[in-house]
Amino acid sequence: MKGNRQMMPVNVVMGIAAAIFVGTAQAQTTDELMKQYSNEQAVISDISEKLTVINKAGKLSAYSEAKKEKLLIGPQSPALFNTEYIYHSYFNKLEDHEEEAMVPAKKGYKRITRTSVRTQHAEQNNIFYDDARQTEIAFDGLAPGALIRTGYTLSHTDVHMLPAYYFQENMRVAKSVYEVTAPKTVDMRFVLKGADADKVVRTQKEGKNDITYTFTASNLPAYRSFEDAPSLAWHGLHIIPYIAAYNNEKGEKVPFLSTPHNLYTYFYEFIRHINVTENKELNEATDKITLGAATNNEKAKRIYQWVQQNIRYIAFEDSLEGFIPRQAAAIYQRRFGDCKDMASILMAMCRHAGIPAYFTWIGTRSKPYTYEETPLPLVDNHMICAIKPADKWILLDGTHSLIPYAEIPYNLQGKEAMIGIDEKNYTIITVPETNADEHGYTDTSKVHIDGRALAGTASIDFKGHMSWNMQINMLYTKDKDKDLMTRNVATRGNNKYLQSGYTFSVAPTERHDCRLETTFTIGDYVQQVGKEYYVNMNLKRNFDGSYIDTADRTVPYYFKYKDIETEVTILDIPVGYKVSYLPPAASNKLDGYWWYTIHYATIGNKVVLTKTYKLDSLTIPPQKFVAHNSMIDKLKKQYKESVVLTSEK
Repeated sequence: MKGNRQMMPVNVVMGIAAAIFVGTAQAQTTDELMKQYSNEQAVISDISEKLTVINKAGKLSAYSEAKKEKLLIGPQSPALFNTEYIYHSYFNKLEDHEEEAMVPAKKGYKRITRTSVRTQHAEQNNIFYDDARQTEIAFDGLAPGALIRTGYTLSHTDVHMLPAYYFQENMRVAKSVYEVTAPKTVDMRFVLKGADADKVVRTQKEGKNDITYTFTASNLPAYRSFEDAPSLAWHGLHIIPYIAAYNNEKGEKVPFLSTPHNLYTYFYEFIRHINVTENKELNEATDKITLGAATNNEKAKRIYQWVQQNIRYIAFEDSLEGFIPRQAAAIYQRRFGDCKDMASILMAMCRHAGIPAYFTWIGTRSKPYTYEETPLPLVDNHMICAIKPADKWILLDGTHSLIPYAEIPYNLQGKEAMIGIDEKNYTIITVPETNADEHGYTDTSKVHIDGRALAGTASIDFKGHMSWNMQINMLYTKDKDKDLMTRNVATRGNNKYLQSGYTFSVAPTERHDCRLETTFTIGDYVQQVGKEYYVNMNLKRNFDGSYIDTADRTVPYYFKYKDIETEVTILDIPVGYKVSYLPPAASNKLDGYWWYTIHYATIGNKVVLTKTYKLDSLTIPPQKFVAHNSMIDKLKKQYKESVVLTSEK
């Protein structure tokens, strides 16, 4: 990495620790806060972070000072909230920290120092690099009414990657302040993201040589996590600072990260020297793999499939390694690599075969940013290879061992990709969303009545993303656990579903469709009243759990991919019985999002229920929640319908 990666001056670091709690002033007294938040176990009474940017003769550096005060309120708070966490990494180095707890005593407060401190890896969901650390600070001897104060300093080793500030915590926040002080020779800009953005008040104060930007929010709710949303970045209230330009040592204004072009210039330095030298062994392997291929498209397909089958994906990135791909020759020799390495070997092999191929940066769906809005490294967290064997772009992600050539992983659909053409040129494309008809399953149950039980077989034919995910699950599930896993997939009826056997097979086609077949019984499922059987043929109830809580959700409801799902239940009519009631057909749709149809029919001595659901959107926006829930309510009523069989004797 070149240019402006600067450490914070040592004298600045040493001066911070001594003043880490100086100036901590409460807008409200402890008693007032205890009363205001009496229904909470704890509250963040005051949290702040101050970013200081330095421009010394055209050399940029930055550091942050953070302070937090937490008030314990409820009787369980000493056990629940006795630990503080400081998150840091290679790019945001922890330079110093100080902490204390003030516990109510007969006369005022008594001070408690920390009990233990440990630093370990922090869990990270992103793919691009994983050098995150968390320092845990634990206290003993706490009680309701105690104040826990934490302060720390981070030096930012690369000012291209200034961290975002999140205003919220895992509990209510009485006051949250983010402050940035920068010289007038630095053009600071900010992007505010997330829910409750209207609660943030911005002020600006000019000094003789610098400007201080302050963002304040009060009485914020605890952040919420949603299982059906990509990540906290989509809805958590946060602000992203970045340097758009600065004055160099000559006083000239220099662009920094004001445009996607600036970002690409920064990124290009990571790939400038990658694969510039041909490797004889890799080239010979490529020639062998592509021998006899008539078109570039066929060559690219063979290369991609070879990488899938022979190079193992392992995410082991750390610090700058999270941004710099390894040489393709090294990946070929070691036979494993991370996402950037997969992109590197794909690119090198394709280029040797005469196929235009390029490193490509992309953010997964966990990232809510665009290159135009946030021309910063945080916009993406993944690298793939883009090729153009004919007249259109094809994206190759070597990290998934089963996704067919030219298919798009679901976590990249709808996202922007920055394709690096050469030192000066790049292009940004939007990744298309796949067609629902190509993904999903057909589930067919053939059942008969056995006393009060249903018994029979099921076959589930998976296609597209659902097939590839099913195969990955089978691949990484231990043999002794596969029976349980397949039961969870195939379960139907009620909690007395009993699976007596299964078979799993994969079709010998490029799309890797697969099938799961089971035999089963469902106990106590059939209701018999006099001469009549009541059978609810809705053995599976799709969308039943997709009701959206509209009380305080402002975040769209997310699905992994578009698909079409068909469920067929075929019931044998017992000898001597006839169908006396067949539920009516039903259908409903939310235009542009999803629809369903339900149809019953008597065919010979069988009753056939066919249900089809089609999901045509990756999200349900908040303005459609009510209409969506109305569809779910009507669908649930349909699921209560039963077929009635009456004895003819």
